[in-house]
Amino acid sequence: MRTRILTAAAAIALLVPIAGAAQPKGEIIDRVIAVVEDRAILLSEVEMEYRQHLMQNKVTSLPSDQEAQLRTQILEQLVADQLLAVHADKSGIEVPGGAIEEELEKALEESRRAAGGDELFERELEKAGLTLQQLRTQWKEKIRARYLVDRLLRSEVFRDVTVTDTEARQYYREHQSELGKKPATMKLAQIVVMPGVADAASNASLERIRAVEAEIRAGKDFAEVAEEFSEDPSAKYGGSLGYMKLGDLGSPPFETAARKLIVGEVSPPVLTRFGWHLIKLEDVSGDQVKLRHILIKAESDDEQVEEAAGKAEGIRREILDGLDFGEAAAKYSADEKTKDRGGVIEDEIVLETLVGKADYLLEILRETDVGGISPVVKEDAGFRIIMVLEKNPSRPYTYQEIKLELENFLAQQKRMEKFQEYVHELKGIYYVDIKLDREAGDDDAGTGG
Repeated sequence: MRTRILTAAAAIALLVPIAGAAQPKGEIIDRVIAVVEDRAILLSEVEMEYRQHLMQNKVTSLPSDQEAQLRTQILEQLVADQLLAVHADKSGIEVPGGAIEEELEKALEESRRAAGGDELFERELEKAGLTLQQLRTQWKEKIRARYLVDRLLRSEVFRDVTVTDTEARQYYREHQSELGKKPATMKLAQIVVMPGVADAASNASLERIRAVEAEIRAGKDFAEVAEEFSEDPSAKYGGSLGYMKLGDLGSPPFETAARKLIVGEVSPPVLTRFGWHLIKLEDVSGDQVKLRHILIKAESDDEQVEEAAGKAEGIRREILDGLDFGEAAAKYSADEKTKDRGGVIEDEIVLETLVGKADYLLEILRETDVGGISPVVKEDAGFRIIMVLEKNPSRPYTYQEIKLELENFLAQQKRMEKFQEYVHELKGIYYVDIKLDREAGDDDAGTGG
């Protein structure tokens, strides 16, 4: 069970009672459609959940039969939520006040950011006819109810839910044809050859990155500058690389420069095989860092590209003449992540992920036998020589490969069954009244308890 908190304008707008179609224009109408003990469930609550479902699924409406079914399910869920919250209260389950306040503040801060700042957030509150205190009260009660329900479910309902190996194996045997197949994969090793960068090109890109750096040092926002000037695909995200381990970058100069930064600091220009970078360290979380960067590429000239192509062809001939691929990778490869492990790419390549994106590479890999060496592959950044280590055709999953997923699925089924049984029991203990009002033109349905 969960209480859903929306963000920003959408969340605030949905807290406003909805207008009934048969009412005079401008008059806001809401009504009680269910009662659990002394707690009312309002039509606006169903509407809020319904609209959120549409937003999450990126649709504006549903066919009438699906809409009616969804609204009925939402009402049943809200009734179940209230039953569990009532029972949790009466069972004496305690909720840590500090945890509620902390989550409330996080939800409000997220809403402020999504709205575009405090001023816009307050305008949305005004449009909704709410004060900040009213919003805090509503959200605080929702968070408290969620905590109560979560603790109740863990302590009383789901406590003994287990899935045995026998149950999982039986499901696997009976439903193996429905479990899909493991996709075809290959295990590869590679040698990467990069062309050099002309001095003139490097100097020109250095001048450009220094001009960009000057704008940042003068106070311009790093993300805005990245979006405007960076030549890396991350530019559309303000240069953000997200959270990562520095060791995963595969670029020693970039990694070395990033390690010298403190949070909020911007590096001087850093040269890598891709060009000149500016790097900003935004956060450190455990062994991961959050980075932004700006790249100004330093292009190779035609002569250098031809030289790199010739070098790659020469390396391939050496391997075909007997040089061990791993030794060649250690000696020649420009890929720092793979060169010291014989060129072996750590993860298997799922072939279906190449369809439509790298069809040229897929064709080469299919034509290369296991243990074979591909022709030199020309790519935007340089050249690759690939050795096919394994070819694994698509096949049914073994039990061990899918065991954890099956156990999670069966456990979820058991939890749902126990939850439904528990809610049914609570309906026999507490007062439940689901009100039907066909005259208002609603399709809400339910049963009185």
